[in-house]
Amino acid sequence: MDAECDGGGNRYQSAIDIKKNPALQSRIPGKDAVQCGVCSIQLHDGEQPWIVCPRRLLALKTKYSSPHQANVREELSIKAGLCEGRAYSVWAEVKVKTQETTNDDETKYFDYTFDYIISGTESKRVEDISAILNLSEKTVVSMAQKNHYALAFREDGLWVEDFPLGPPLIIEVMTSSTSGGNKKNRTQISMACEDAILNQQEHNAPGINYRQVWARMVSQLIVKSQVGIAWGGKTIWLVQDVLADYISKSTALVLSDYISERTDEVNILSFGYGDGIESSLDSIMELKESKLFAGPISKSGSANVTDGFVDIVKISIPPPKEQIWRSLLNKAPICGWKR
Repeated sequence: MDAECDGGGNRYQSAIDIKKNPALQSRIPGKDAVQCGVCSIQLHDGEQPWIVCPRRLLALKTKYSSPHQANVREELSIKAGLCEGRAYSVWAEVKVKTQETTNDDETKYFDYTFDYIISGTESKRVEDISAILNLSEKTVVSMAQKNHYALAFREDGLWVEDFPLGPPLIIEVMTSSTSGGNKKNRTQISMACEDAILNQQEHNAPGINYRQVWARMVSQLIVKSQVGIAWGGKTIWLVQDVLADYISKSTALVLSDYISERTDEVNILSFGYGDGIESSLDSIMELKESKLFAGPISKSGSANVTDGFVDIVKISIPPPKEQIWRSLLNKAPICGWKR
């Protein structure tokens, strides 16, 4: 981000309390607490690090100032079809919550937060915005001023110069999670970071929680892709290639079947270090290699045709029945049951 770590948007509880450790106070003066600042975890020497912070993969809050993500931004721009030379605006952590009553008097909810939304902008009269959003003109002006939109008076009224009106591009950044860690072994991420600061190489890193990542992504992949289509835009998921490989191995979705040069209903853009891992770990490694996996949510047709990205909710391979008996035999029952 070319800025002090902010916890990555999802790791605020991993902040380090400087006051509790005098040795850290001398190393990090003038602070009561800091975020641990860990964006990647390398489990074994020579292996590709696992990215555990979304800011490492893509951070747009600094107005594109960081040179270390230039390749990611360029590949994303190309695959998303953003026009070269055209100005776009970016919004972060956009929450959309709404509800609607069906003909059967059943209430349906939509409640999601989008990592980033990119959209073109254009001049729009406040009067017209008021009609589109069903808000009073006074409310529109107040919201525009509060959020630093440009306002201009013209002969035919007041205009918002940079009102978002283009097809939205939704960007979702999905990186790996860390395991909870163990206090005794000091593998909680804040503890591991403290030890790394004070003892350099003498620290124990937490593990990677693959299943939690998959569960978070699968619960949103189809929904957020559908809403992008419904809004006339598209959704692109950014992941690390090792995470993409894990998804392919642990679900019925075989991503290699969907390598594409153009976007579709569901889009996953993966990035990897390639041979960069062989270079010195003292420098920041660029994410140079990218692949776009794109396809329909579901396909219809013969049985030997893949079903589409809906396969991500299906198991990769059913374990043999004997496995459950083996697992049960290896675990004591907690009680009896009698009807």
